[in-house]
Amino acid sequence: MALNLKLERNTLRGQAADLLLAMIKEKHFPDNKLPGEEELARLMGVSRATVREALSSLARLGYITKKHGKGNYGHPTIANLPARLDMTTDFLDLLNGQGWSPRVVHRDLRRTRNFSPEAGAALGLTAGDEVIKLDRIYYLDDRPAILAEIEIPSQRLQQLPDGEVDNLAFKDFYETYCAGELVKMVINIKSRIYPRGAELFKVDMATPLLWWEEKWLTLEDEPACYASIYFNPGATSITMVVNLV
Repeated sequence: MALNLKLERNTLRGQAADLLLAMIKEKHFPDNKLPGEEELARLMGVSRATVREALSSLARLGYITKKHGKGNYGHPTIANLPARLDMTTDFLDLLNGQGWSPRVVHRDLRRTRNFSPEAGAALGLTAGDEVIKLDRIYYLDDRPAILAEIEIPSQRLQQLPDGEVDNLAFKDFYETYCAGELVKMVINIKSRIYPRGAELFKVDMATPLLWWEEKWLTLEDEPACYASIYFNPGATSITMVVNLV
């Protein structure tokens, strides 16, 4: 819900990168080896400098491998992947890449001193401390796909939302209504049997759910909020690309 790498589609470089990416997806190049910069520039009607910038953008996103002495190779396998965690941790973007119409709704925003043990440890809370709790439920059309249970120290809340805040990215939600700028997020990935999530997702209560803990940090490295996130095993598919060269 924080990392977000995207092509700049409003620039000539972005348009060139889009065109190259489309050709890579369609396996336009024999053996997936891209032509040289001069030929690509002529093919797309742009300068070599623009081609070089476009290639660098695609390489940064893992769509191209630049190998010294061998040239540039496209990766259709990577280019056609949906829901890449290494490109974005915004769940709306991840779900949108799967060809559905995603949306998020907020539920049960409340003040409470009954914080979870995990939030207590992550946020340094002590008995009697108050938190703001809310659920963010992400849907694929009408199917619940992700449940995010958010806990925020109440002293960070500056104002309660007035009206609808659905489909607002969580970072934007936090920085609109709470104190501090979110700059880092620590993710701990586990699995867990969680009846509340199983009931929402309509799966067997004994089904282990992918459980993703997030600890958000401010610019001053202060713990700002904790999120306990569960994924519907029948509705979500998340991938990650690792560059080896």
